[in-house]
Amino acid sequence: MNKLKRNNKRIAILLGLSLIMLSGCGKDERALAEPNRNPYARSEHVLETVQRGDLESSFSLTLRGSDFVRIDYKINPEMIYTMLDKGELTFDGCFVSQGQTVKEGDLLLSYTSKKLDDEAKGYEESIAANNATIDHYRNLMYIDSSQDYSGEIERLNDQNEVMRLYLEDVEKKRNQFRIYAEKDGTITFVYKEINEYGGYIWQGGDSFIIMSEATGSSIFSVVTDEDYPFKLGDVFEAKTAMNIYQLKLTNIEDDDKGKKLTFEPVEEGVQIPADTVLTLNINRQTMKDVVYVNSKAIKKADDDKTFLVYVVDDDGFKHAVVVETGKIVSNKTVIEKGLSGGETLSLD
Repeated sequence: MNKLKRNNKRIAILLGLSLIMLSGCGKDERALAEPNRNPYARSEHVLETVQRGDLESSFSLTLRGSDFVRIDYKINPEMIYTMLDKGELTFDGCFVSQGQTVKEGDLLLSYTSKKLDDEAKGYEESIAANNATIDHYRNLMYIDSSQDYSGEIERLNDQNEVMRLYLEDVEKKRNQFRIYAEKDGTITFVYKEINEYGGYIWQGGDSFIIMSEATGSSIFSVVTDEDYPFKLGDVFEAKTAMNIYQLKLTNIEDDDKGKKLTFEPVEEGVQIPADTVLTLNINRQTMKDVVYVNSKAIKKADDDKTFLVYVVDDDGFKHAVVVETGKIVSNKTVIEKGLSGGETLSLD
């Protein structure tokens, strides 16, 4: 009997609340915050407790050599195989080894195509013959000014122009089988069996020479949008899978995507390979005695400006509560006003 009375009392309270809502109470903050659904509906929720205390967090930056450029030198392996097998190509050699420094324009590797060489030689000989004939006509005209060979000279010059274009095309084809260093740098990988196998390269890939345009200056940089008070001279610990380095922040520049940070080793003379990838873990300043929630719990009201959370009471009903939010740290949002800690929130 007592249970029935309690249930009737609860129903009466809910009906009373509904009548108050229907009678209209003005566009106050609560009405603005509540979405177009019953905030008191009882259902199963994904729950989380509002936390209060010190909030600690960290983030990571991935640093790369600021002067590091990787250049992959490639040749189509199928074309090489076919031409070598047919005798149309001869392997001249690979002229570099791993760790070797090279200058821009240095020949790294080459093949010779007899067919292309013969074509180039034919065009060169034809141009030379035409030039000899042009000189002969000019000499005749010099000896006897009544003679006019200007038409023949123009025709031969036109032929030479066409053959020079053919010669350029042949040279482009020949350069498909020659690899020159695009920049100064260090050879970081060579398919070492290429000389042993007479120019044949493996089927699995076509990058058989990799060069790093790297000076080994140990200057590393990263662009970040992290809200952290970086200061020149700050020292951080950066790690690889094998080593730990002490790096000093030496430059800060504004970038379209955030701040560009430049780091160098604390100890002078320390050389870190410029193609090394470093991971730098930074602890944010601890926020003392703050109220914070899972960011998934923060919802927007219908006005798209007001933020709210759904607090779940002891009976399993959720109520919309307007909150003022602060900083977002990792997946946690600081609550400046509206919660005190310990409340149960619905994340759905």
